[in-house]
Amino acid sequence: MDEQTRRDERKYFAASNSADGFVSYYDACFGVDCVDQLYVIKGGPGTGKSRFMRDVAEAAEAHGCDIDYYYCSSDPHSLDGIRITGLDSVRIGLIDGTAPHAWEPALPGVREELINLGQFWNGKLLQQHSTRIRQLNRMKKQCYDLAYHYLHGCGEMEKVRDSLIQPCIVPKKIERLADRILRNCKQGNGFYEKPALQNAVGMTGCVHFSTFENEADTLYLVEPYYGAECHVMQALLDRSREKQLSVLVSRDPVCPQHIDGLYWPVERLGVVIAPHKGADSPTRRIYLSHYTDAALLDGLRGDLRHAKKTEKQLLEGACNCLDRAAGYHFELESIYIEAMDFAAKEGFSRQFCKDLFG
Repeated sequence: MDEQTRRDERKYFAASNSADGFVSYYDACFGVDCVDQLYVIKGGPGTGKSRFMRDVAEAAEAHGCDIDYYYCSSDPHSLDGIRITGLDSVRIGLIDGTAPHAWEPALPGVREELINLGQFWNGKLLQQHSTRIRQLNRMKKQCYDLAYHYLHGCGEMEKVRDSLIQPCIVPKKIERLADRILRNCKQGNGFYEKPALQNAVGMTGCVHFSTFENEADTLYLVEPYYGAECHVMQALLDRSREKQLSVLVSRDPVCPQHIDGLYWPVERLGVVIAPHKGADSPTRRIYLSHYTDAALLDGLRGDLRHAKKTEKQLLEGACNCLDRAAGYHFELESIYIEAMDFAAKEGFSRQFCKDLFG
């Protein structure tokens, strides 16, 4: 698949490394309200779970289906799941069902099917590396544990910032801004909020997907302003509930209580917290200095800047830990890759696609 096609994908994250540890949105993305048939893929690192989903997605696209791609928040080059629509009105999902987002079927054989890629590895060969595998898993876990400590610190700095900016917000102005942004949206048929994360903190640092920017016909970019932007996003979500609109919600990966992006698919309207550059859609920038009480804010700017600087340093510490975890992870993958019979696995993939799509 060429790079342009990858850029045009509807790409999201379904989990995040956060101040509260690992947060999964699997239930909201692949639950009974979203998927009719779910395939849960089991297997170790490097066994081809992501490649298997990519093969199925390409077969689905060849049959005219629509695909939503959910990437791994720790390794954004790997898939955590896909959702397929347009095949005989049946919504199909495939997910990586291994830790940390392990999924156990509630209706095995009825709604969920297990796919075990471990059937294609050489267990005796893996046993020869058992000591190193245990070491790598332990060192990888240590890196993640330390990263979560750093991210918890980031969350504490966000709380400091929130407590400082809260008295400075002028709610009526924020509400009027939300009304202006949604003024062309007619009353909807029912409020529906679906997680569709556009940002992640992982092994390659901070990653942003531009799906909302690329999909929107009209795009607003909200400039960050000491945390006032979070109040704008929350006001927009509240207004969407009142107007009974369906909306995709991207939550901040570190502080999930904050929203960093919204997209209304029916209206093809997007609002994203900058500084991400807009795509080809008509872009309008929103600056928030006039939506706060300047007199109150002036005395707090030093504390707000200090909290932001500290948060940035803590985030760098978390990214460094996750970068070290990547080394252990990819060494684990290389061990499992050597033990895999990929020819047999790829034959299984072709047969699976043939059985699924005919």
